[in-house]
Amino acid sequence: MSPDLLIDTCIKLDPLSELPRTGWLLRGIRPCESLADHSYGVAIVSALLIDGLRGQGETVDGERALRLALSHDAPEARTGDIPMPSKTPELDRELTKLESSLFKSLLPTGWHALHAELEGAETLEARIVRAADKLQMMIKVLVYESQQRGRLEEFWRNPKNFRDYDIDLARRCFDRVCERAGKPRPR
Repeated sequence: MSPDLLIDTCIKLDPLSELPRTGWLLRGIRPCESLADHSYGVAIVSALLIDGLRGQGETVDGERALRLALSHDAPEARTGDIPMPSKTPELDRELTKLESSLFKSLLPTGWHALHAELEGAETLEARIVRAADKLQMMIKVLVYESQQRGRLEEFWRNPKNFRDYDIDLARRCFDRVCERAGKPRPR
């Protein structure tokens, strides 16, 4: 890795620190977490899930999972955050293609395979990060609601917000988030 590649990669990803998560803005939360804040949160949740899984005897490539977590929204440095309500199946397909291309233009070659791995969600590491992405979001909903910020009721009704990707610890965490909120977990 050359110094220029390292510096240029950081500069390309820097917009993530300034871009707010659009879903929070649409629901009246100002200020709200940025895309970089979210990626950091996903990395923390992923690391904690990894610790839990290792404690149960699972073998997990923690470095790979953290690279997946830190880069999972990298394309949004160029596209911005397009919220779920705006995504049609057609837009989602086209956006997936665009994000794959952007991922490769934003990150060094050694990171390129991560996007396909994450999209496929077939490896344990990718499933951990996909679950962590949803879990971090729902923990943030819990935090914002405890602060009496925003209109977030719809998050509790959408079963897709609780995808645990067959990670038992993630499933139990989702159950506890719902219990703490006094809300039923949608099925």
